[in-house]
Amino acid sequence: MRSSRSLKNHIRPPVKVDQNKRLIRSPNGRAKCWRLNVPASLNAGKKRRLFFKTEKEAKDHGAALLEAHVAVSVDLIGQLKKRGLTISGAIQYALRHAPIVGEVELSEACSKFLESRKAKNCKPRYLAVLKSDLDAFEDEFRGRRLDSLSKADVERYLASLTSKDGETPATPKTRRNVLTSINALMNFAVEQGWRGENPAGKIPKPILDAVRPEILLPEQVALLLEAASGAEFADIFPAVLLQLFAGPRRSELPHLEWGHIRDRYLRLDLTKTRQPRAVELPETLQLWLAPFARRKGRILQPIGVGFDPKDTRGVEDAYTYRVSQLAAAAKVPLSKNVFRHTAITYREAATSDLLATARWAGHTAAVLERHYRGAATRADAEKFYSLHPASAGNVVSMAAGS
Repeated sequence: MRSSRSLKNHIRPPVKVDQNKRLIRSPNGRAKCWRLNVPASLNAGKKRRLFFKTEKEAKDHGAALLEAHVAVSVDLIGQLKKRGLTISGAIQYALRHAPIVGEVELSEACSKFLESRKAKNCKPRYLAVLKSDLDAFEDEFRGRRLDSLSKADVERYLASLTSKDGETPATPKTRRNVLTSINALMNFAVEQGWRGENPAGKIPKPILDAVRPEILLPEQVALLLEAASGAEFADIFPAVLLQLFAGPRRSELPHLEWGHIRDRYLRLDLTKTRQPRAVELPETLQLWLAPFARRKGRILQPIGVGFDPKDTRGVEDAYTYRVSQLAAAAKVPLSKNVFRHTAITYREAATSDLLATARWAGHTAAVLERHYRGAATRADAEKFYSLHPASAGNVVSMAAGS
């Protein structure tokens, strides 16, 4: 058989193998097994030794390997012809376009990627999300080389994600967010020459259902203002007012100082989008803030929490906790970011100016059109903006900041 003869130099005479698979020649010369040395070209780039009882079995297996290799080669040549390429042309194309991949483990790639994002001055919150997503990804494929991960590996991982209870499948939004993090890692790997392509790049992002943000009814806002204006919540009351009527993001609150409020505007210098914006204050908010006109220092100072200008998550978390206490005291359920959503919704309903409201909120008109427009009526907005303080005397002033 032609194919078996071509492997004759790879078939070795009978030997015996001990428990550690060490090859020992038989003392009496009798056959124990035949060895077939499979070359790397027939075994995915790695040499391999196979053992058989008879020479015929070794030759037949070698022939089968060669036939399979020839079949794959013929198929590949056919695929190249469809594209007008020869083997030589395909190799030249690959040499021009494919990067030299490196033997980098996934754990090393994740570490270097995170370091590069820090050096790029990415925000702490984004870095925390990246680290959380990639730590879990690394745990799933620990010890794997980066260039060994396939599109199917990433797809199986995304499908296996669960919610916090460990049983309920992850939501499409969670899978979409994790895919974004993995995409960023793999794009970085391609740039570094650790991979030839991004295996996650062709995975379609999960489609998200359009969901309108929850907002507070004017009656609920009245209950919250009544509870928040008491002494118990004096440390967060001004921040709550700003979020309810001017809509800054929670991440934009910690750096705000009283000096940022002047001439009927709230000036936001440090924003999520890194684009400063001036937010016009509704008349209702100006009335509520009047008792604080002479205050100085930072606006949001949760009790017992220090301020780190480089990482404000401690202040944000403390504010979130205090807001949950306020919700319990007012007996009003509060979803995440409901204050900001309420402010934007009633602003758009009152003005009917989509573009101006988008600029006011630090959003795009497309986002407002998709999520906010039509969620409240002009009559709802009128009720909302009629929630004036009964008198300046019912507002508890905060201690002057430093």
